[in-house]
Amino acid sequence: MPALIGKFQHRYPKVTLEIFEDTTERLVRRLEDGELDIALLSTCDETPALERHSLGKEPLLILLPKEHQLAKKKKIKWSDLESQKFLLLHEMHCLSAQVYQFLDAHHLRPTLAVTGAQLGTIARMVAAGMGVSLVPQMMIQTELMTGCVGLPFAAPVPMRELNLVRNPLRVQSKATAAFHQEAAAAFSSQTNAG
Repeated sequence: MPALIGKFQHRYPKVTLEIFEDTTERLVRRLEDGELDIALLSTCDETPALERHSLGKEPLLILLPKEHQLAKKKKIKWSDLESQKFLLLHEMHCLSAQVYQFLDAHHLRPTLAVTGAQLGTIARMVAAGMGVSLVPQMMIQTELMTGCVGLPFAAPVPMRELNLVRNPLRVQSKATAAFHQEAAAAFSSQTNAG
């Protein structure tokens, strides 16, 4: 997001962006109410009242303390995680629901050490050795994860879909259309580079 927003502001210096970070459910509600022009989110459920444009899929990585016994592996298998304590987002977060689905699909019933509201806080707890977590690749690429290592999964790799979502009943401004184009281009170059 910081790179996308920086590039957008450089290309469109007269546009002032107002950014809100919230749960998917609350962002969807604000889009439906006409309070937001556009949202970048990973949708869990279809929202028939809104227009969704897929930007592509992003892999999830396992976040481990740097000194963890699995930290030296190149790829993590789901079976490697059977005895691990997990740090996950609260259930109100879309990512949490997705992670629980992946764990359930691989017959993992993790011991939860902590649930939290912010991935940054969870990463700091992982660094402190309190457990492991699943995080979006985007987080590893953009945030300093002191004391942590993010490793990819062996196939099947858990993926989440990223979407730009807008209310089709709200007039799309030129700035919103331009942001959509910039986001699509940024995500396309990310997936082609990764």
